[in-house]
Amino acid sequence: MIEIVWFNKKYSEQFFILNKAWIEESWHLEDSDKKDLLNPDKIVENGGQVFFALENKIVIGTVAMIKSSDDRFELAKMTVQEDFRGKGAANMLMDECLKFAKQNNSREIFLISNDSLIIARNLYDKYGFKEVKLDSQKYDRGNVKMKLTLD
Repeated sequence: MIEIVWFNKKYSEQFFILNKAWIEESWHLEDSDKKDLLNPDKIVENGGQVFFALENKIVIGTVAMIKSSDDRFELAKMTVQEDFRGKGAANMLMDECLKFAKQNNSREIFLISNDSLIIARNLYDKYGFKEVKLDSQKYDRGNVKMKLTLD
């Protein structure tokens, strides 16, 4: 059974390992990646959160909600370990992100992605994210920006 838990320093290394693995499937790890991946506690200290999907107490997935402003979060660093994809962990992580954003009076969640990530795009579309003009150079690989306006 998969469960979603909030940040705990004991999972910091897994946050780095899982994200490094998916990024390096197609790209290289950028300085902006390392800044977030090596310091997940800073994301939390700055008003965001890092969630982990666990199965049998083993981290199989993760996502970060990085506070961008008082009413905006960036959804970033979402990944599920390859062997566990298709079991609903990404949906559970997304549900937790939406709940967190609403609890923190967020009016918008945005993300930067790449149009080659078809499965990720399908997830974002399913949750109502809409493509908007890309106005970020945070990631070299990022060629798509999407946002979700919350009620």
